Amino acid sequence: MKNEFLTLICLLFLNFCFGQKEIYYPEYKDDIKNGTYEINSFSKEFLKEKLAIIKPNIETLNPKEYPNFLNPYNKEIVLFENHDLTKLKPIGKLTELTQVCVDSIIYKYKFKDLTNCVWNRISINDKYYYTDTDIHDFSISKELNKLNQKLKIIGQKDGYDGAYHLGYPEYFFMIFTDIENKVIYKTKVLEFYLNDEFAMEEDILKLEWNEKDDSYEITLIGADEKINISWNGKKTEIKKL
Repeated sequence: MKNEFLTLICLLFLNFCFGQKEIYYPEYKDDIKNGTYEINSFSKEFLKEKLAIIKPNIETLNPKEYPNFLNPYNKEIVLFENHDLTKLKPIGKLTELTQVCVDSIIYKYKFKDLTNCVWNRISINDKYYYTDTDIHDFSISKELNKLNQKLKIIGQKDGYDGAYHLGYPEYFFMIFTDIENKVIYKTKVLEFYLNDEFAMEEDILKLEWNEKDDSYEITLIGADEKINISWNGKKTEIKKL
């Protein structure tokens, strides 16, 4: 136990001094647990408490300082002051999409069914929180020159084998901004599944200007399905193909 504690302290020290992004607890590789990990951030135990609503950071995109996203979909996400599973302390809840910066990824346990207990230390508006909710950490950025706007297509590296932060992205959504990155419109998470572990950007995305409707036609192409998003600079029209 003493050696494990010293190992953890060394890892935390390296993270602080050298920007180490991943922290592995000693039991992560050696102690494979039975069952399936249930995400604490969605737990009714914490959601029923009276918690402050955390203000999202989403008015203007800042990919340098906040390169990733945390998306509640249609849920609420509890954020915590710590990541000790024996005495978690909720600090607030997030109800809207926000930009985040992932400071550290903390691998704690893995299960025989390939689910993982992985926590992220994140910052929102320069404040730090802990969450075990998956981060949207994949994005494609495109210039929409005909409209003097920009497009960011964002996904979650869900993984084809259940491994955390590996594999192809899924759970896509889009953010449209003006040329200075001020957000104009955000889509919901799209009803589209890529399901292609070898897909490259040129394989999954088709972007065309429609002269007739003065709009962009954005098509996401998966292994088994396609989805089309028409954008005229103000609103979207979404169709499954």
